[in-house]
Amino acid sequence: MTIRRPLSPLFWALAQIGSRVRVGAPRGLPEPSTRLPAPTGLRIPTRHGVVRAVVQRPAVDDPDAPVVLQLHGGGFVNRYPEQDLHIARAMADRLGAVVVLPDYDTGPRVQYPVAEEEACDIARWLQAETGAGWSGDRLLLGGVSAGAKLAINICQQLHAASLPAPLAVALVVPVTDVIRTDRTSGVRRPAISPFVQRFVGWAYFPDVPRQQEPLASPSRDLALPAAMPPTLVLTGGDDTLAPEGAELAARLRSGGVRTEHHVFVGSDHDLLAGRDRAVVIEALDRITGFFARELGRPRPDGLTAG
Repeated sequence: MTIRRPLSPLFWALAQIGSRVRVGAPRGLPEPSTRLPAPTGLRIPTRHGVVRAVVQRPAVDDPDAPVVLQLHGGGFVNRYPEQDLHIARAMADRLGAVVVLPDYDTGPRVQYPVAEEEACDIARWLQAETGAGWSGDRLLLGGVSAGAKLAINICQQLHAASLPAPLAVALVVPVTDVIRTDRTSGVRRPAISPFVQRFVGWAYFPDVPRQQEPLASPSRDLALPAAMPPTLVLTGGDDTLAPEGAELAARLRSGGVRTEHHVFVGSDHDLLAGRDRAVVIEALDRITGFFARELGRPRPDGLTAG
């Protein structure tokens, strides 16, 4: 059921602007060590219709290549997956992976749980697709901010359906609780202010009672550790959402999930797209290094993921 939002001309105008924001990769990043092909397009079926995706392939085709579903951020309103192309290039170059960047639906045109369900359908399609140049049983998930929440949501839905989990997931500045709108940071003008939190709720989570559902707010999911594969969590020390990331990492670790957590001191919510080139480079190193280690680990069935 679609919930009518309270009238807010300001929020509506911000949503239209936010959906069109085009964020490019930070300048000055190292070039890939291999000559990567240009990104291509892909159309993926979901229960809510076909979703456009951008695909970055590695320099050498390999039918057994891992496939990474990388979900961009943007407060559940932005529609520009290309903002993560620098992440995709690093993964394709260093892991030999095929990286898929979906243009999932966002608010206010749609509302929760459309993006969550689209993300799960895309993951299942990637796992099931054959002859496309990747191995579906070597699925990895990555996400930034809102996209990190969607990556968690994929794991929740696959677990609930008793379907295979991804090999690993990398979460950058994850959103885990959409109920609270009072969170603050110690810096004067944080990227995520209470105003931004209220705007996101209006745009994509207008049905307030449903914000408490585990799929909307994974921090409320009592069974979350059972659904999660090995997990990397990267947070910025000045990010309003940093405590959520720390709580998530601690909870997963105490629940028996192999978990790595790193805090970038002095960084805000934009740590993977900000001006601090050293932070972006280190974050990419940590993500690709984590995935490389997990691809080489034995799986529970006795085989190796790599």
